[in-house]
Amino acid sequence: MSHDLLIQGGSVIDGSGAPARGADVAIKGDRIVAIGSELGGASETIDARGLVVSPGFIDPHTHYDAQWCWDPVLTSSAWHGVTSVVMGNCGVGIAPC
Repeated sequence: MSHDLLIQGGSVIDGSGAPARGADVAIKGDRIVAIGSELGGASETIDARGLVVSPGFIDPHTHYDAQWCWDPVLTSSAWHGVTSVVMGNCGVGIAPC
């Protein structure tokens, strides 16, 4: 099977609570299609030796209500692996501005 992306040699933390394990991750389109070893070829390969490979993280309590106006990628969260944020949950909203 030819994958779009193969992330090789990282320490995989899958979010299940299981300990990290060395494995490769194969991606086709927008889906993870295999985790393991000897997963075949890919159009693009990333060497993840010495790195952690994990799903994105959700930050359920942020104060980004205004910051998203000037920082659309919410940089400080993105630097830490956050892929989704919940905004407006603590009364710091700038609406209707």
